[in-house]
Amino acid sequence: MPYTQEGVGYQKTDTSRAAARSNYPGKLSARDRVLQLLQKMQLSLTSHEIADVLQIPEVTVRPRLSELRNDDKIVDSGQRGQTPWGKKCIKWRSA
Repeated sequence: MPYTQEGVGYQKTDTSRAAARSNYPGKLSARDRVLQLLQKMQLSLTSHEIADVLQIPEVTVRPRLSELRNDDKIVDSGQRGQTPWGKKCIKWRSA
């Protein structure tokens, strides 16, 4: 996945690239917001819970969790939550 100079990832499409570049200095990216939430809450949260608290779509949250996990900034807490459909899911916490 390509990234902007600010570290915002995007897909190989013109619309995704434009959205990633629309981030201006000082604006918190969704990734920053997810990380700050997990650091401040000091709780383990599911992707659904994070999306609810931040009032952003879960489809925006999930890739950010993967990026943060790959950068060793968050970890699987070992706890499990439940999706709205009754399936088990990971509860994440800051590293």
